[in-house]
Amino acid sequence: MPRRLLCLYLSDTSAQVKARLLPWCHRYSPLVADDGCGGIVLDITGCAHLFGGEEALLSDIQSRIRRAGHRVRGAIADTLGAAWALARYSRQVIASGSELPQALNPLPVEALRLPEEVTRALRRVGLSTIAAFQKVGRQALVTRFGSGILLRLDQAFGKAEETITPYRRHPPYSARRMLAEPVATTSAVEYILHDLLQEICARLEKEHLGARRLDLDCYRIDGTVAVCTISTSKPVRSVKHLIRLFSEKLDGIDAGFGIETFILSVQNIDRFDPSQLTLPQFDPHSLPDSTVLDELIDRIGVRLGFQHVARMRICESLLPEYSVEFRSVSAGEMPSALWPEYRIRPVYWVDPPVHIEVATIHPGGGPVQFRLRGDTHRVVKAEGPERLTPEWWRLQSLHWESRDYYRIEDDRGCRFWIYREVRLQRSLSRWFLRGHLP
Repeated sequence: MPRRLLCLYLSDTSAQVKARLLPWCHRYSPLVADDGCGGIVLDITGCAHLFGGEEALLSDIQSRIRRAGHRVRGAIADTLGAAWALARYSRQVIASGSELPQALNPLPVEALRLPEEVTRALRRVGLSTIAAFQKVGRQALVTRFGSGILLRLDQAFGKAEETITPYRRHPPYSARRMLAEPVATTSAVEYILHDLLQEICARLEKEHLGARRLDLDCYRIDGTVAVCTISTSKPVRSVKHLIRLFSEKLDGIDAGFGIETFILSVQNIDRFDPSQLTLPQFDPHSLPDSTVLDELIDRIGVRLGFQHVARMRICESLLPEYSVEFRSVSAGEMPSALWPEYRIRPVYWVDPPVHIEVATIHPGGGPVQFRLRGDTHRVVKAEGPERLTPEWWRLQSLHWESRDYYRIEDDRGCRFWIYREVRLQRSLSRWFLRGHLP
């Protein structure tokens, strides 16, 4: 699929207007960028059919911007240079790859995004259109006007790649420190980070907010950037806790020849209302403190990755497969169901269940002996059966029938949780080991 770019030419190119329109354009395309020449560019590859086609998409986005009080003109082409030129200098607003020469050749040389002094020099020698100076040899153009003119020409016709830097909204909570002398030690970085955290956390506390992800950008004197990122399972604004999370990763920052600028920004923010810590009529030590557990979870998540840290939740289901689920600690908390005292479940789960051979006194009776991996176990105690039937609203449950679960103990003192598939023909029933009981 060829790449399709939509370029918008705005009459008002102020920073305030772009700050409002750039995020709004994400409803039409996941990639939105500033074209660097007073306009906005959208990568609409594979998106136009969602809005009724390219013509309908262009008409919709222009009409909405005009209703907001701004003058705008847009164009769609395979390259940024072509879309930029058509939006400003052509009546044709949509052009494909095969139509580019016919659409671009009549346009003035200003349509190639050349410096003003270059366009004036081209006009002085009679090269006023794109078609006119294409008739001149490429080597002659480079000798007279520099190699930049050929680069812009090739970019417009798709013969040279042109990168587009996506728009990234500036984080609303950030702090910056520019140093007179670069630093290179971990202790110096930690000292500056502590100062930045105090500034940001004070703002977050004032507005009842908490940070979920923070980025520390360290700009070295050679122009490169070292980035250190931390995340938390819940909104946090404790300087002590955040500096402890950062300390896990500060040793991995390569300072190079020294770091001269630090920028700390909050990328994810959640509501964090203040809570009452103590009550006058109660002993403050009797109140539960969940911050200790939250800080431990954050430290584990920073080291292992939050995708590897989960929280157990009890669900409203009698089936062992669905009675417990594990949710990421970074996801929102959901209330758990009550766990009945009579419900005894294994501490070690066998998944998938292991087929075992069971001997019974009579068909359909309780187990008296079973074989597991060639080893025979004689049953001395058995409790059951506990019959569980499939839940009709779960598609996965339709693949099996009712099951009779037994809690058994063998002659060695080991306890197991086994079940038998309930079938109409007792002789065809099969037994499985589901887990080990405490």
